[in-house]
Amino acid sequence: MTKYAATLLDRLIGEETHLERVNLQPLVQLAALDAMRRAVAAGLGEEGAQVLQIILLIWQQQTHKRSISPYVVAVEDTELEELSGLSEEQLERGLRQLLGFVRVDDVDLYLVGDIELSLEPLLNGGDGGLAARLDLVFRTSHARALIEAVTEAEAGVECYLGQLEARVDPQAGERLERLQTRWRTYLANRRFARPLELKEVRGRLSDLEDEAGELAAIHDAFAGLLARADEYAAVFSELYRASPGARLQVLRSSHQVTERFAVQRREGLRVVK
Repeated sequence: MTKYAATLLDRLIGEETHLERVNLQPLVQLAALDAMRRAVAAGLGEEGAQVLQIILLIWQQQTHKRSISPYVVAVEDTELEELSGLSEEQLERGLRQLLGFVRVDDVDLYLVGDIELSLEPLLNGGDGGLAARLDLVFRTSHARALIEAVTEAEAGVECYLGQLEARVDPQAGERLERLQTRWRTYLANRRFARPLELKEVRGRLSDLEDEAGELAAIHDAFAGLLARADEYAAVFSELYRASPGARLQVLRSSHQVTERFAVQRREGLRVVK
C-alpha cells in the first residue's frame, strides 16, 4: 500500500483538514482567487479564464466539508454553458485552453462534455506559497480570537481576586486556597510575555492553546465561586468561541512556525501541453 503524505495544503483545505465550513470557506475562497490570478498570469486564454471562473465557483460551493477528493470538480458542459453564457464553440475552446493548467484523467470524455478535472496543479503549482499564505491567514485569525479571550479571562480572574473579602463564602476556604495555588502556578508557567503579541502567538499557537485549557478551568472555577447571582458571569467558552475543528487544527501542530514572507521574484506557472 502506498503511504499517503499529506501536504500543508491538504491539512488546510484538503483531505486532512479539521476545519469546518465557517473557517474553511475563507481559505477556499482565497485559494480560488490565487488559482485564477496565477492561471491568467501564466497565459490562460479569455475563454479558458471564463470557464475556470465557473469551475472555481462550483468548487467553492462544494468544498464546505472534509472530502476524499477535495480538488476534483465534476460538471456537465450544459451547466457550464448556462452559468458562463458561452456558446458551445467558445466553451470547447475554453476547455482546451484549460487543459494545460488542470489535471484531466480522461481527455476524450472531458472534450465531449463529461467534465471531471482536478485543480491540484493550479493550487499546488506556481511559487508553492499558497499553502503558507492560507496557513498565515488561518493562524492570524485564530490567534487574534485567542489573545482576546485569554487577556479578558486573566483580567477576570484578577478582578475576582481583588474582591475576595467581599465575595468569598466562609465555607469555601480550602477550595479557594487550592484555586489560588493553581492560579499562581499558571502565572509562573506562562510561556508568553504580556501583553500578548500577535506575531509571537501565531508562530506558537498550540502553546497558547495548551495554556488556555488550564486558564479556562481556573477562570470558570473562580467565576463559580465568587460571582454573585445578580451578575452575569461569562464562562471561558463564551469568551473564546473557536469551533472544535479550528481548535483541533491548532492543537495537532507540534512545531513552531517560522514566518518567512520576504518579497521574492516568483516564477510563473509552468504550463504542460
